[in-house]
Amino acid sequence: MISRNNSGFTLIEIVMVMVIIGMVMMLVIPRLPSSDSENLKISARTLASTLRYLQERTATTTSQSGYYLMLAPGTETVKILEIGADGNSKEPSDPLLQKSPVKEGITVADVRIPRLGKVIDGQLRVDVGVGGIRDFVTIHLRSAGGQFWTVMAFPSGGKVKALEGYIEEPP
Repeated sequence: MISRNNSGFTLIEIVMVMVIIGMVMMLVIPRLPSSDSENLKISARTLASTLRYLQERTATTTSQSGYYLMLAPGTETVKILEIGADGNSKEPSDPLLQKSPVKEGITVADVRIPRLGKVIDGQLRVDVGVGGIRDFVTIHLRSAGGQFWTVMAFPSGGKVKALEGYIEEPP
């Protein structure tokens, strides 16, 4: 008689190991620290999306209230406030707007508005009303490593772009 040596793994054992490895990867990868450049990219895209969302929300709301973005160039400060029916500002009721769109470690390098020029310090208020953003706005975000992303918001159309690099003129 010929005897066969049946050593090795069965297909089911291999599949089970692959499933376990996949589950561990799903738990571990989101908890890994992200890089400065990735945080910068996410911050720029989140800020652009937030500006679009503010414009859409203001245009579709029944009240005549609006929003404004408080920016402090040179710092990480980006805050969204809602203008109530009485004209006073308050914390937004929408939970999506209550946290800063800019991740920790990302600074607002400067803001450029044609009627004001380049603002590099202090506080700046960008109004978002029923008609959208009043002026063309360019916001430059900088990572701790010195990389830049640019967010451009165009008036009366709702168009907002997030572009890699330090860009001063619209493409």
